[in-house]
Amino acid sequence: MLPILHLIAISLARAATFASPHPQASTTPCVETDTSTTASDTVITLSSTLTATVTASRSTTPVSSSSTVGPQTSPTSWLTVMASRVGSPIHLLPMNAAGYRFYLGGDTVSYCPTDVEETGDCPAGNQTVLSPCAMGALVPGGQHLYVTPNGEVGYTQAHSTFMPEGSVQCPFTYSKAPGATIGRLGLRAFGASGLIACPTYGGPWQVFANLKNMTAPRGNASQCLGFDPLALNTADIGVWQYT
Repeated sequence: MLPILHLIAISLARAATFASPHPQASTTPCVETDTSTTASDTVITLSSTLTATVTASRSTTPVSSSSTVGPQTSPTSWLTVMASRVGSPIHLLPMNAAGYRFYLGGDTVSYCPTDVEETGDCPAGNQTVLSPCAMGALVPGGQHLYVTPNGEVGYTQAHSTFMPEGSVQCPFTYSKAPGATIGRLGLRAFGASGLIACPTYGGPWQVFANLKNMTAPRGNASQCLGFDPLALNTADIGVWQYT
């Protein structure tokens, strides 16, 4: 766990200067700095949920604005997602698919047909993998992501394009700083300010868009916690289909 946490801390510092992700096609925060020319402290704040401080030595030679490299806004692989909110019960919990909704904690719920299993072609089925628009599933036709008008983040059933009326499809954006190993998901649905997780009666925390009219599972939105969705590259499709 320590190497993973160290990697996340380094990548968060690199990613913090690019907090405004851009829309992502369906195919596949503030920085306060000392202006002196010697080594100084740079305080990096990611939304309202995470603060990290790093000390860096900056060159005294001005850098031409023409050499600035922007953030990567299209992932080059499938993604897994982990929540970041230091000092909370949801910190570093994976975002998993279950019952056509998303949860922090709990298990990924999936299915693979017997005939596919017999040929040895079923993926492991225990990891939730996605892109900004779709689930990482092998089932023909795929499974697509959406956000409902009451804030629930969900995905379609296999062999179906049905989603609740008024839902926004392809709801996520993606951003990763140059040289970083971990990206970040953003949200473009109903003007939501990001993602939150709300406690349920079953244990895991359900993921919602942060909307004023969202419906908390326990009926009390004040129990919900905002978090930064860290996006990690993965080479593998997660499952045959998510259920």
